[in-house]
Amino acid sequence: MALQQPIMNPTIPFSGPIFGGLVEGKMLLIQGQVGSQGKRFAVNLRCANNDIAFHFNPRFDESRPVVVCNTEQGRHWGPEERTYIMPFQHGTYFEMITKVQGHCYQVAVNGQQFLEYRHRVPFLSVQILEISGDVTVNCISFTGALVTPACAPPPYGMVPGSASGVIFHQMFGPPAPGRKKGKHCLGWAPAATVQHPAWPQPPCHRKGPVTVSNPNVPFQAALLRGPHTPLKITIVGNVPSNANRFHVNLKNALTGNTALHINPRLREGALVRNTQTSGSWGSEERHVSTMPFAAGQAFQMEIKSTATCYRVMVNGRHAFDYNYRIPDNQVDQMEVDGDVGLSYVQY
Repeated sequence: MALQQPIMNPTIPFSGPIFGGLVEGKMLLIQGQVGSQGKRFAVNLRCANNDIAFHFNPRFDESRPVVVCNTEQGRHWGPEERTYIMPFQHGTYFEMITKVQGHCYQVAVNGQQFLEYRHRVPFLSVQILEISGDVTVNCISFTGALVTPACAPPPYGMVPGSASGVIFHQMFGPPAPGRKKGKHCLGWAPAATVQHPAWPQPPCHRKGPVTVSNPNVPFQAALLRGPHTPLKITIVGNVPSNANRFHVNLKNALTGNTALHINPRLREGALVRNTQTSGSWGSEERHVSTMPFAAGQAFQMEIKSTATCYRVMVNGRHAFDYNYRIPDNQVDQMEVDGDVGLSYVQY
C-alpha cells in the first residue's frame, strides 16, 4: 500500500489524489469543525473517470438535519440514502473515519458507528478525495488495515476517575449477538472498554499494532514489545488555541525513569527534549530548525527507535533525533498529558 503523509490544515474546497487508490481495509480519517452557521458540507470519493463513488453530505439547511449519501455516474445522481440522525454540530470539532470494506464504506463519527453505504461502483476505481462546503479541516490521514492483537490490549487513557476511550480496531466489529446488522450501524455492538489493571502488564506477543481512538488525556499505555522489537508510535491530535504546553513521555514502569521527554512549550516557542533518571532531569535539548507545533492546529507525530536514537517526525517532516541516554529496550510505557487533544494513538 502506498504511503501517504497526513495533510494538515488544507484549504477548503480541497481536492487531492489518494496515493495507491483504495483497497479493502484502508481507512480515511478527517478531523475538522463545522462552521458556526454552516449549512452543509460534502466529502466525495471520486473516480478517475470523474464519477463520484461515495458522496457524504451532512445538511443543516433542510427542514430536518440530514446526512445524504449518494453516487454519481455519468453526471447522473442515483437514489439518495438519507439518515436523519446528525452526528455533527455547529462550531464543534469532529473526527470522521471511513473504512473501505468489500461490500461497503463504513463511517464512524466521534468514535461511534454511524452508517454504511454499499458500493455502487468498484472502490478500486477511486483516485481522488474532495472536501467542500461549510467546514474547516485540521487533518486528513490515511491508514491501512489493522491487525487485531493476539491478546487483550493494554490499558489506555486510564487514570482513576477517568472514562475509557474507544479501541479503534474494534470500532467496526461484528454485530452484537441477537442483533441484525442494518444499513445504519446504530444497532452494532459498542466498542469494548478495558478496566485499569495494575502496572506492569505481563508479556504479550502481538501480531500487529494497537490503535486507540479518541483516548482521554492524561493517556497511558503499556508498550508490550519483544527485546529486539523496534519502537514505532504514531500520535494524531489537536493543540488547543489557548495551549501552553503538553508532553509525551517514554518510560520504564518499574523504575519510573523517563527515557524520552518531548515537551512542546507553545508560549515559550520551545520544543524541549530530556531524560529523567532516579528523579533527576538531565541536560535539555531545545534546538529545532522550525517549531512543528502551533496553537489551534492539528498534528501527526511519529516516534521510531533506530540503532542509536529516537527519530521523531511531525506532519511528515523530520523534527529531531534524540540519542539514547537510557537503553531503548527498557522503555515499556508511554504517557501523554497537558494541553492537547488526541484523535488516535497507535503503538
